[in-house]
Amino acid sequence: MKILFIYPNIVESPKDFSTGLATLAAVCKKQGHQTSLIDSTFGISEPEILNKAKRFSPDLIAITTATNDFDYACKIASLLKQNFKSPIIAGGFHPTIAPEEVISKDCFDIVCVGEGEKALIALIKSLEQGKINTKIKNLWFKKTNKKGKLIIIKNPLGALIQDLDNLPFPDRELFNYDKYLNWNHKTLSVISTRGCPYQCSYCLNHLLTKMYEGKGKYVRFRSIDNIFTEIKQALDMYGENIKNIEFYDDTFTLDEKRINEFCKRYPKEIGIPFNINARVNAVNPKLLKSLKKAGCVRVSIGVEAGDSKIRNNILKRNMTDEQIINTFKSARQAGLKTYSFNMIGLPFETKQTIKKTIELNRKCQPDFVGVSIFNAFKGTEIYDLCKKNNLLKQNYSKSYFRESNIKNPNFTQAELKRIRNSFGFRVFLTYKPLRAIADLIDRNLSQINSYIFIRSKIIEKMKLIRK
Repeated sequence: MKILFIYPNIVESPKDFSTGLATLAAVCKKQGHQTSLIDSTFGISEPEILNKAKRFSPDLIAITTATNDFDYACKIASLLKQNFKSPIIAGGFHPTIAPEEVISKDCFDIVCVGEGEKALIALIKSLEQGKINTKIKNLWFKKTNKKGKLIIIKNPLGALIQDLDNLPFPDRELFNYDKYLNWNHKTLSVISTRGCPYQCSYCLNHLLTKMYEGKGKYVRFRSIDNIFTEIKQALDMYGENIKNIEFYDDTFTLDEKRINEFCKRYPKEIGIPFNINARVNAVNPKLLKSLKKAGCVRVSIGVEAGDSKIRNNILKRNMTDEQIINTFKSARQAGLKTYSFNMIGLPFETKQTIKKTIELNRKCQPDFVGVSIFNAFKGTEIYDLCKKNNLLKQNYSKSYFRESNIKNPNFTQAELKRIRNSFGFRVFLTYKPLRAIADLIDRNLSQINSYIFIRSKIIEKMKLIRK
């Protein structure tokens, strides 16, 4: 069969491919099916979408969508619905947390809740047999009963995939992956785990762990052999266009024994600089030194909020200022660069609490600072908190790069944008004044796509000059 995948990506930066979609495509290819992709990451017009779809003539259309790009996903799906009789299935984060909303849209025939690999193959097999099996686990279907009334069939969740090594590697060839590498400083992105044990109130893991209770182990790890084989395959395919590796796991350092094995083997078997995400209470000085020795260049750590009540009572981060400061200090002492994640415009936040976030960052002295304007997403504990306190806006753009979906009487959207754009400047000014000025310029220009591309080229040239 011919499966057309849709990636309605509206994220300005970083521009990254969908590992989930690429894995689904790989699963389909493994079963002998033909696949194609419509990818909006670098911009695509409606005529281009239609022309590409018509040339491929799909038997099934599969679209992934997060909350922030759901409106655009609906727009593309509606366009295709008007021109094709093929069923359209929606999957991804938003269909998983808000299946009722997604199935209510005329442009979608089927919704996938949770993991999609097994469900998609079962659906394709039923389509090949000429009749859709409406009893497939993880899938919701629209069906007209004998009286002509539309009903929704809501199937239960199936078991989680326990052995991740049995999955094929993400199909990067489906995407124009060289273009992604060029935009992202020649960085290969890899995910080595599924699931997260922490219960931060702004994250979906709180909901997903409840949804999948009794369906198998939620946090699962790929073997080191499997990870290294994927990296080697990518190096064979893209060669000199890969200079760095970014492990996108929420917390790369969850299993210390596994990471120690990784650190021992990585320099000999891979040997390319890499970056990771870590968590304050899931890493220690000894492990940070091992990561540095293995070739780790940068570790990204969530600070999120400087006010301890907001950080621990509202965000459920469960960490002290001292723990955060000491972790950044340990990373510096190990010779690692650090990146801090932060949010502003949180529920009940004030200008004073944002000052605390800036001050905590100054004490941590990160080499890089990331800050986003807060959004509360459906399915999260903090979304329910905002709803209960009448903090949710009725209409907003659903882009956490542009605005927040919560009402905060202490800020206007314009004020939040100004704070976001000057946040790094205010952090760096006390210990890296030149970097502070560069960050201020960078923040204000980075909303221009052409600037992001030019910046990546300049950084690439500077690295060559240093060498």
